Amino acid sequence: MSSRSSTPEATTPIPTLPKTHSGIPPYLLPKATRAKEAVFSGRTKPAKPRSREVPVVPQGVSRDQFLEALEELKRELGEENVEVNDKPLKDGWYMEHPNTHDMMTILDEEEFVAGAVVYPGNTDEVVKMVKWANRWLVPIFPISMGRNLGYGGAAPRVRGSVTVDLGRRMNKILDINPQDYTCLVEPGVSFYGLYEELGRRGLREHMWVDTPDLGEHHWEYG
Repeated sequence: MSSRSSTPEATTPIPTLPKTHSGIPPYLLPKATRAKEAVFSGRTKPAKPRSREVPVVPQGVSRDQFLEALEELKRELGEENVEVNDKPLKDGWYMEHPNTHDMMTILDEEEFVAGAVVYPGNTDEVVKMVKWANRWLVPIFPISMGRNLGYGGAAPRVRGSVTVDLGRRMNKILDINPQDYTCLVEPGVSFYGLYEELGRRGLREHMWVDTPDLGEHHWEYG
């Protein structure tokens, strides 16, 4: 294994269920660990500091206005639920992909990046977020759990937009109905999470989860 694989990013614990919404079942951890080691040992893209002023500010909004708007949003949703994107851009890997930019960019990696990321916890907070954006004329870019690899990832189409991550805190399974074979879930429920819940309820033989992905997520960005 190369020295690159021993970086802090490479050695962080892989998220597992039920500790985090985006995790995998613990029985898959050995396989995921080997996959992560292989990814980072073969990675050739050099890590480098950001070269442009951070955070990125959307067009038509002054830096002072943007920072003031973010402070207001922190008071609305809680400081821990509003992250200013002023840190190095970490690409992660398949199981831990970024929500601030595109990990597979073909352009300048700092061209399509979010100015901040917000984590609403319910529909009321989503409404507050949209009203805030309209009031300050700040563009927003909603994402959920999908990776959208090869199609731009989580990179906002308007540079400096505030990414609205609907996955982290809105991750509850609201209803599973074995009579009509339907499930009502929030955006942050993964295929893994739904599969495990069906097992806990003894419904796996009765209800199947058809996965168009490799297993974790149930829809793409957007």
